[in-house]
Amino acid sequence: MDDRVDISFQEKVKISSGFVLCSPPGEVNDVFNDVRTLVNNDEALQDGILEAIEQYNVEQYITVTLPGSEHEVIISQYGKLGEDRFLDPRSKQSFKFDHIHLTAHDLENYATQTDLEPLRVAVEKEILTYVGDHYPNGVCTIYATDKDIIIAVVDNKYNPNNFWNGRWLASWIYDTQSNTLKGCTKVNVHYYEDGNVQLNTEKNVDGQVASNDVSLYTHA
Repeated sequence: MDDRVDISFQEKVKISSGFVLCSPPGEVNDVFNDVRTLVNNDEALQDGILEAIEQYNVEQYITVTLPGSEHEVIISQYGKLGEDRFLDPRSKQSFKFDHIHLTAHDLENYATQTDLEPLRVAVEKEILTYVGDHYPNGVCTIYATDKDIIIAVVDNKYNPNNFWNGRWLASWIYDTQSNTLKGCTKVNVHYYEDGNVQLNTEKNVDGQVASNDVSLYTHA
């Protein structure tokens, strides 16, 4: 008796997308190659799963170095300007991002349109120093909206030779109108020697920032 159940291609893509979104740090390519075998239709799979790869890159703070630049930029929802286009506030450039090959191209100058740019630059200076002191492979990108300063930080540690990989990512949103600060830190560690164990944990923090503390930066 044959108990096998036929699954449509669309259902296979949906299942494969779920696998991709759950990929451990540094292992999304391995997961993608595995689901390629399951689906057995490379061209159709790439088209069908692209949305999941884009979502993964944005949610996991994948980084990229722009052509001619020496610093990395985080790919995040806070820097998304449009379809496949993101912002590097530090160099004041926008760029297109290839989610499959993880490369940046089509750079354009980007004119900042917020009064919070001086505060953003001041915070960026401090956060760059902080990340450099506390995160061995850390990358940060600081954004500004009409009322918020947003700090995004990610640090990856890949050690496949010893069967583990890990990622720390955090976001902090400072509302300049209410002086409130909301933070979220996520840690994902995968250990797969003689087993397969993942740690996924998240911590959220709410706080208040004294207005006189902020003024020290705006007048620096």
